Amino acid sequence: MRRTEPLASKQILSAHLMDAGFEVTLVNLKDSERESEFGTTTWRGRRLTKVAVGASWRDLDPRRFDVWGVTINYLQEREIACAVIEHLKAGGGRVAVGGSDAFAEPEPYLKAGADLVIRDKSGAANVAAIGWLAGTSEAAGLTGVALADGSARPARRPPMSPQDWPVPDPSVVAPTLGMEYWEAPLPPELKPIGVSMLDLGCDRHCDFCETPTYRLGYKAMTPERAEEWLTAQRDAGARSVIILSDQFLGRILWPGGREKILEIMATARRLGLAVLWGNGIEINKATLGRGRRGGDRTPDEELVSALWGWDGEVGCAQVYVPAERPSTGPGSYEKLLPWREHCTMMEAIARAGVPDINYGVIVGLPDDTDEELARTLELVHDMKSRLTSINPALKFRVMPFALRPLPGTPQSHELHRQKLLRFDDPAILGGFWTACADTHHMSYAQVADWQSRYIEEINGAETVAKNWQGVTAMY
Repeated sequence: MRRTEPLASKQILSAHLMDAGFEVTLVNLKDSERESEFGTTTWRGRRLTKVAVGASWRDLDPRRFDVWGVTINYLQEREIACAVIEHLKAGGGRVAVGGSDAFAEPEPYLKAGADLVIRDKSGAANVAAIGWLAGTSEAAGLTGVALADGSARPARRPPMSPQDWPVPDPSVVAPTLGMEYWEAPLPPELKPIGVSMLDLGCDRHCDFCETPTYRLGYKAMTPERAEEWLTAQRDAGARSVIILSDQFLGRILWPGGREKILEIMATARRLGLAVLWGNGIEINKATLGRGRRGGDRTPDEELVSALWGWDGEVGCAQVYVPAERPSTGPGSYEKLLPWREHCTMMEAIARAGVPDINYGVIVGLPDDTDEELARTLELVHDMKSRLTSINPALKFRVMPFALRPLPGTPQSHELHRQKLLRFDDPAILGGFWTACADTHHMSYAQVADWQSRYIEEINGAETVAKNWQGVTAMY
């Protein structure tokens, strides 16, 4: 149950609103172990109870604040977010809703009673939206919102750059620090955990990802601004930091970008912050060819060392590698390397010293067969063997994710068009561990069985017993 992870967007939003003169209070409903049942669903023939873990939204006083902001990033939490909105609205509250799921599909949140939904992921819409609801600014200043009356205001162009986000005071950062990390258990010396988003957008267009739908292009902080954000994490008490960028290495495509990356990584080391790549990092861009089509796929050893080196105290303590479908490489996604070059890069990363790797693969693509998934599993076995021969102490796990048809993505459109989806329940659709789509050759239940097989063979049955990452949901 992901309850005590660091809260990145709250740092960004709180600092922005406080800089504009608003008083801001963080209400973290996940900061409780209370359980509340809120419905049922059926998956693989089993009737499952939906349980919300955290403080009850029913205990909130809708009149406590002039304006409520509800953040909802995950499709699987949509029902709970809508229940929160309904409760606040029924009690006379004014509600603004933001986050990735609301951006992609605002209608359920407006139907639940939201006064507006933010549809600008750059942050440019936030101050005017809250000001309008609070009665301190005029509707004419609204941009990037969908309104309850069915109208909408286009997002500002150009969008806001993260370079312009106000840096939060450590007192704002402190309540957002986490004690859990979604990719792996961390030792006490790496807690509390901070989080910083040092850039926005991505140059790739993977079909499963919502980031291209934000239409932000790619905008990055300077090393000097990144240092201010990382320092705020450290001064708030963080001992490690998740760099939450969708494409941190996007900088490398611009003149001087490589040097800026090296400078940011050196800053994290100097501040004594261990780096966690919890949102993944495109390893192709750490080649001499920078991930460009037809470029040199040789690892840039200095860059590899800066990104994934670890000396036991600082550097990279953990990385999620989005291998997606390593058996087909760029034939599946342009960001991927062919298998041989992929192995070379992964071996370079292991030699750099990172002690913990999560290796993400996609299970259940529309054309998947038993034979293709067996072949991919063999390659994952091979990868684990290669890397642990370099570093016998390396913790290597596979993360066999099922498809999540996120609203607005090409993948979601195609799964609907091909009639492969078997569910419409957000709690199922939004879960990595609850397969929701057939392939042209397999049922969704067979896909789930393959997920279990990958985990048992690569990670070991003991991983399942620990209920880590919700894996026991499959058993």
